Amino acid sequence: MKKINMKSLIITSIVCLLPIICGLIFYNELPESIAIHWGIDNNPDGYFSKPAFVYGMPIMMVALQVFCCIVSDLSDKNPEANKKATTVYKWIIPIITVVLYIVTIAIALGNNLDIRKIVMILLGILFIISGNYMPKVRNDYYMTSKIFWVKNRDEKLVNKAVKISAYSLIIFGILFILSILFKPVVSATILVAMILFCLIIYLYVYLKSRK
Repeated sequence: MKKINMKSLIITSIVCLLPIICGLIFYNELPESIAIHWGIDNNPDGYFSKPAFVYGMPIMMVALQVFCCIVSDLSDKNPEANKKATTVYKWIIPIITVVLYIVTIAIALGNNLDIRKIVMILLGILFIISGNYMPKVRNDYYMTSKIFWVKNRDEKLVNKAVKISAYSLIIFGILFILSILFKPVVSATILVAMILFCLIIYLYVYLKSRK
């Protein structure tokens, strides 16, 4: 019977909740409405109330983290072989939560930070790391064969898709980081290009596996 790695789940969930301490420290100084989403031009276009952000945001991320950890553990047929890669993937949500929570508070307190550059650098680093570990995941692991809905477990096709996806993540990760040197439209263009490329790869593998 497959087991859930409770130690990993608990530790990563606690990390997702740790930013609440920062929120409580600055609670009285924070405005009643806090920007939690910005356009590519760094103008805020989405807000949360102070309590919803301070408490709600970390709790929402914990729920997402718990879901991802459970799905990962129950779907992984090679837990020992994929141990390093799984550990890396499980830390993505906690890292994003901590960084963006602190950055959001800093901006709410009046600090002039370029959220686009911060997000691009963060995503770039995470993509490069994910791309580096992706080929090391066994092809019957849920993040490889299942994500492409490959029919009849075509190992050769899955391996090809994984390799292309891994290289693509690394390349787009580098482009994300470099985009901070240019105007916001460059970051937006790269993001759209990445989404379109992923859709093309997915469609290619999906159709190829059904021939």
